[in-house]
Order: sequence, then C-alpha cells, then structure tokens
Amino acid sequence: MLPTNVHAPARVRAPAQPTITSASSAAMTTHGSTGMQWHQAIFLRLQERDVVEKQHDAMFQQYRKLAEQTRMLKQRNRALLNAAAVAPSPSSASASSPAGATSGAASPSPSVTPAATSVQLAYITSLEQQLASLRDEVATLYKTQGQNAQRLLLMNESHREKEDEARRQSELLAKLQIDHEKLRRQADDLTHAVGEKDRGIQILQDELATLSLELSQIEARNQDLKKDNASLLQRWLDRMNQEADRMNEGTIWLEEVRKRRESSTNAEGSPKPSDPKPPQPKPK
Repeated sequence: MLPTNVHAPARVRAPAQPTITSASSAAMTTHGSTGMQWHQAIFLRLQERDVVEKQHDAMFQQYRKLAEQTRMLKQRNRALLNAAAVAPSPSSASASSPAGATSGAASPSPSVTPAATSVQLAYITSLEQQLASLRDEVATLYKTQGQNAQRLLLMNESHREKEDEARRQSELLAKLQIDHEKLRRQADDLTHAVGEKDRGIQILQDELATLSLELSQIEARNQDLKKDNASLLQRWLDRMNQEADRMNEGTIWLEEVRKRRESSTNAEGSPKPSDPKPPQPKPK
C-alpha cells in the first residue's frame, strides 16, 4: 500500500512578463534633452538589452525546479513500488510461521505487516534522499548567495570607480569647453585682426600704385628736363665759343695796332700807314 502523503508537484507560477518601464524611455528622453554623458547612455542600453534577453529566465528556472522535483518523486515512487513488490504477502508469512496467530495476537500493533514496514523503510529512505538533496541545494544556494554578494561588492566598487571616472570626465569636459570657448574668442579676434591687416594692405597697395604712377610721371619730367638742360647747355657753349672767338679776334687786332705804332715810332719820316679797322663782330 502506497502512502497517501506523497506531495504533489508544486504549481509553477508563471512569472510576470517584464516590460520596459517608462524609466528607460524617460532616461533616454533626458539624454536627448539635457545631453546625458555617453557612458550613461551605454549603461541604459545594456540594461534594456538584459531586460529583453532575460525576461524568461524566471520561467526557465521554475521549470528546471519542477523537472528536478518530478525526477525525485519518480525515484521515490519507484523505490516504494520495488519495496512493495519484494515484501512477502500476509498469507505466506502466516503459513511459514506456525506461531503466527499467537505472535500476531501478542503484538501490540497487529495491523503492522512486514510489507508495510518495508514500504515505510523505502519511504524513509526516499525522504532521507530528498532531504540530502534539499541540503545540497541549500548549500548550493548559500554558495551562490556568497558569490552574488562578492559580485555585488565588486560591482559596487566598479560602479563607484565608474562614477569617479565619469565625474573626472565631466570636469575635463567642462574644462575643455571653457578652453574651446577661449580659443574660439581668440580665433574671432585673430580673424578680425587679419581682416584689418588685409584692409591696411589693400590701402598700402593703392597708395603704392599711386606713388608708382607719380614716380613714372616724375621720371618722364626728369627726362624732359635733362633734354632741355642739354639743349640749353649746348646753346650756352655755342655762345661762349662765339664770344671767345670775337675776343681772340679783338686781341689779334690790338696786337697789330700796337705793332704798327711801334714801327711808326721807329720810322719818323715815313708816312703813317692807315690804321686797320677793328674786326667786325660776326652776325649771330
């Protein structure tokens, strides 16, 4: 006879389907509106991926527990059936023992038979195996809990390091933004200065072109003046040569007059020759 306290398989409660809450969408909206940092956006996307990929893990775990419990129940029932099949029947036990009636009357619990004792022993053995299995499972759970606690500590430490790194990156980004603003203002100032210098260069080029034109005009005027000076110098030289010629002719006439006077003084009785006429100036 099988015991009536065999536990039925536990009803597996279907886990609620995890849904992506509005926190992720709100976080993404905040990222788009307030400029969330890139590492926070990646962290949120990884969380969303984990939620999508692990949404059936609870159901799989429950089915795994159900299969394990069913296997254990099958083993226990098989052990009970084997024990019931191996145990001798009451009629054979009474026929083999001549004092069976007397011993049965003298026993305090006449309803207990060797078959029932064997079934109880098999049931106790099955319960002990189930208890050992549950103890192993509890030990495994404690071990998993310790590992999870260690992982949680490591994750907290990593999260704190990531937060420090994010804070440093934020400070560095703010500093770089300030430097970028300074450099942009300097670039604007340099662009304005370059524009002013370009305008000054254009003005100087215009003045240079004007001065070049004036210089060419002055050089042309100098050439004309050189030609005029050469012409005037030549005319003056010609005039001076003419005057020198007249002076030479006058000198020669005076020498002739002096010589005639000396000759006339030397010869008193001779008649006086007529004085030569002074040379007439040549017409210009």
